[in-house]
Amino acid sequence: MPISSVFRAALLALAATAAFSANTEPVYRALRDASITETFLVENIVLKRDNGVITLKSGVIGFTPKTLGRDTEAVFSGEGTFFFQPLSLIEKNRLASLTGAAAVLETFDRALFCFTDQTGDEIRAQTHSVPADAKLSDDLRDFRKHLRSRPDQPHSLLQALLTSADIDNIEADLLADLYNPPQPGFFSAYLHGKHFAGLRFHVKPRGVLAVLPAPEEVAVIDYDPEAQQEGIWNIEHLKSEIDAHKVSSDENKRVVEAQSYQIETTIAKSEQVTASAQLRFKAVTAGDRVIKFGLIPSLRVSRVSSAGQDIPFIQEGRREDASFYVVMPQPMERGSEHELAIEYESEKGALLGDRVVTNAGGGNFSVGARESWYPSLNSFRDHAQYDLTFKVPKQYTLVSVGKLEKSWTEKDFACTHWISEVPMPVAGFNYGDFKKKEITDSVTGVHIEGYAASELPDYLQAAKNIDGVGTLSPSALNDQIIAEAQNSMRLFTRMFGKSEFGRIAITQQPAFNYGQSWPTLVYLPLSAYLDDTQRWRLFNGIQHGFTEFVDEVTPHEVSHQWWGHMVGWTTFHDQWLSEGFAFFSAGAYLQATEKTPRKYLDYWEHARHAIVDKNNFGRRADDAGPLWLGLLLNSARNAGAYNNLVYRKGGYILHMLRSIMFDVKEGDKPFFAMMQDFVQQHLNGNASTESFQRIVEKHITPGINVTADGKMDWFFSEWVYGTAVPRYKFDYTLEPQPDGKCLVKVTLTQSEVTDNFVMLVPLYADFDGKIARLGSVRITGNKTADNLQLMLPAKPNKVMINAFHDVIEQ
Repeated sequence: MPISSVFRAALLALAATAAFSANTEPVYRALRDASITETFLVENIVLKRDNGVITLKSGVIGFTPKTLGRDTEAVFSGEGTFFFQPLSLIEKNRLASLTGAAAVLETFDRALFCFTDQTGDEIRAQTHSVPADAKLSDDLRDFRKHLRSRPDQPHSLLQALLTSADIDNIEADLLADLYNPPQPGFFSAYLHGKHFAGLRFHVKPRGVLAVLPAPEEVAVIDYDPEAQQEGIWNIEHLKSEIDAHKVSSDENKRVVEAQSYQIETTIAKSEQVTASAQLRFKAVTAGDRVIKFGLIPSLRVSRVSSAGQDIPFIQEGRREDASFYVVMPQPMERGSEHELAIEYESEKGALLGDRVVTNAGGGNFSVGARESWYPSLNSFRDHAQYDLTFKVPKQYTLVSVGKLEKSWTEKDFACTHWISEVPMPVAGFNYGDFKKKEITDSVTGVHIEGYAASELPDYLQAAKNIDGVGTLSPSALNDQIIAEAQNSMRLFTRMFGKSEFGRIAITQQPAFNYGQSWPTLVYLPLSAYLDDTQRWRLFNGIQHGFTEFVDEVTPHEVSHQWWGHMVGWTTFHDQWLSEGFAFFSAGAYLQATEKTPRKYLDYWEHARHAIVDKNNFGRRADDAGPLWLGLLLNSARNAGAYNNLVYRKGGYILHMLRSIMFDVKEGDKPFFAMMQDFVQQHLNGNASTESFQRIVEKHITPGINVTADGKMDWFFSEWVYGTAVPRYKFDYTLEPQPDGKCLVKVTLTQSEVTDNFVMLVPLYADFDGKIARLGSVRITGNKTADNLQLMLPAKPNKVMINAFHDVIEQ
């Protein structure tokens, strides 16, 4: 029944004036605790939402009470069908790849609908009331239990994604729209289907998936961790936007934009974290009151205040839908600035995976929740100022982002104060019993610090007993790591321009097989602090590709100071501009620092194989779809597609651009100028694939202006938005001339591509071990170019294409 205006006013007044503990905001509480109060008989009701159609053929539907005069939840039991067909070619192909069908057509027997649009009025107008059905209440309870639970150990990538720290709290999302009535409203359907028990359909104008920052508003998801077809089947823009050609990656779905953080964090000997944060932010939209933060659920908020007054917040239990939301006292005006103070501490008894800091032994600590150890807004999207104070047990060292402003001791604590000299997209720290070394590079002026523990973490203590391993002390390789970081900074400064960060700290972490990079702070894997002999012994002579990983991990992570921090990415579609560019940068480092080209050539050859080789399911990485799909690429039958495409193919795309922009007279100068301009145009901001293409077109050279219109659509359509990989057959003849010159006749065949696929294939000649670039062969479609002739000054030992793996080929 409609809520009375008197009760509504009372709720709003209470929400504005009361002191709150978690989850006591009255309107939220009403939504959270609501049960089925009205039941209706339904027959052939059709709900059309964007390009999806839900038909309730027969059955009953129950509604929870209206809240602030609006229906928000309904449960259906009976017979229904769901039909959805993607609009874009990319999404049509991806759905077919995942399900084997061109559209979704599923029968369901029960459903939960959550909405702030006119769904309630639409259904009520076509039904009549019937007595209560207890089964509907049971179904509502079952749906809520499923949607509100976070597993200790996710069973799939999608489950990990959807139940992460950003897990949806449906009632909090409903509250956000109810408190801002002018919003267009969203619609979500959770369907228990005949074939797919966890089918979900969302139409959310404010952004369809919080865990995937992107402007798309429509999604179809099969959430079933035990099924091979589980995945995000579709994510697209609204049909109205597509039809009007108004699709853009630059749509801003944020409610607020972070401006600054002032955080004080204390880490006790027990790894207990106690902290307070003061945030300053600006409202992006008009009328919103509910703000969602990134905060690991094991950090429990005790108080939120604004101007000294407590305000309500939402944070359910750690194993539930525990995302952290703040409810502002009044609607925010667009562009208005606000401040919040938040107090929080770690929950005792949290599982290892939920801890911010975990003692790994030997003076090593694993630092988790690297984006959500503080209440963050729009990590990696908003560049903000940071003022960070840490207090830790005095026998340990804490290293953070920015500049160390001050250090001191208080009783048993070592205290440090760090500030960001330039805006940063995220903040973090590393922590342990570190040995420190440092230099200031005379070329770049960057201060380089190295931090590593003397002892191994507990999980590797047994390695000391392996014959031939010798003394294992990560800090012993600090000098080598600093030298690699120094060489990386010099190279990338020359290629991409001066770093805006005057300092970088290279730190060791207990994790063995991955690295990570935050602004001014790099987390290197423990394996990087072992020498070749030690790794050889640890792996019993079989290194499983670890040599290449260790060779490239330091330059890869250092390059993220440019790719990800100085220049961010706009949406998950554009993350290849960070990871792919870092992969490319690591390859350039191998080329510049190794005495022979062997490692460099192997690096790109291994990347090529990862892209084109088939897995155990007979699928290549590209069979998952184009690189542009980002995190959507992974599936049960193509689990490595994301890494193989976003990292390796993304790097290869930049590698190919460098190759086709190469000038015989100027060398890489045009390419370097383009990359430096790209950095400057996006400094302290976010780049999209489209904005990168515009920079490439700004620096287009006659040789790559294939379509004679100054556009690079041909290249991006093929490699970023396409999946074709050409196969080449190359032949040539040499005809020595009387004057000592040599006539080369070339035949090149391109196959297994579309008819309009065009590529510039580099041509090289080997003159007694010296490789000379002769030019490029332009070839379109599945054709043979056989009328190519070149006069060379002397007879070469060999003529070849792709001498430096310039083009991805089968």
